[in-house]
Amino acid sequence: MKPLFRKVQVGPEQSFSIRQDAVPYFYSHWHYHPEIEIVHILNGTGMLLVGDGVSNYREDDLIIVGANAPHFFRSDPQYFEQSMDLLSKSNVIHFDPNFLGETFMKLPEAVSLSDLFSRIRKGMMIRGEARDQAGVLIDQMRQSSGIDRVILLLKVLKIFAGATDYTYVSQTEGTASLDEQNTKRIDQIFSFSLNNFTRDITLQEVAEVANISVNSFCRYFKTHTRKTYFQFLLELRIGHACKLLAEEKLSISQIAYESGFNNLSHFNRTFKSIMKMRPNEYQQLYKV
Repeated sequence: MKPLFRKVQVGPEQSFSIRQDAVPYFYSHWHYHPEIEIVHILNGTGMLLVGDGVSNYREDDLIIVGANAPHFFRSDPQYFEQSMDLLSKSNVIHFDPNFLGETFMKLPEAVSLSDLFSRIRKGMMIRGEARDQAGVLIDQMRQSSGIDRVILLLKVLKIFAGATDYTYVSQTEGTASLDEQNTKRIDQIFSFSLNNFTRDITLQEVAEVANISVNSFCRYFKTHTRKTYFQFLLELRIGHACKLLAEEKLSISQIAYESGFNNLSHFNRTFKSIMKMRPNEYQQLYKV
């Protein structure tokens, strides 16, 4: 279940890349790269996978993914419908952890950056005041040039290093190897799961997608993700439920059904097990 190695393009006379994407939908295959990635979501909602963790993203979320950490962005299904007039938009930064040189990273003043670069291998979602401050600087950075771009990036990293309001996407730090043999298989598994998690999925179905037997699939998935397929599926469903709870358009029982649960009690138990709070508590916390 190895991710695809992706080459990041950097412009001439630039030490790092910054761009703005405005597309109908985000769909990055399961991949990794040696550059650290910062993504500020300007428009759109969807699912985010980093390492063995599942989360969802929405407008104004700010995500930072560590070097060589496998990850996957995918817009919600409605963004793939041509009849829908929706736009996915983000500012994206890629930079090498040593873009200022190894000597700089060994300076005592850079200790906080080294610590940050280690922690973000889990995938970090920055929230609150730190997100707001960094978002403004990122927008300025996109329109800057020369040394001003570098100074702004350092200011953003300083904010990240000192942030106290954040969550991790994954529970473990992970980096990818250079073996790309199973890229297509994991991409097919993730795509199938994201397209179908709201209905009942059998192991036989997903094993056929992976083109292996059910027993082999169970071992394969557990070995490479440290969780069973059904644990992964529950995390996808709860991530979707969190998004619906934040929108406050449906009742909790409707949200349970829309997220793939046929039993409200099962939904409440699963939600509390994964999120460490009840659905109504999450909704109230999100309001705050």
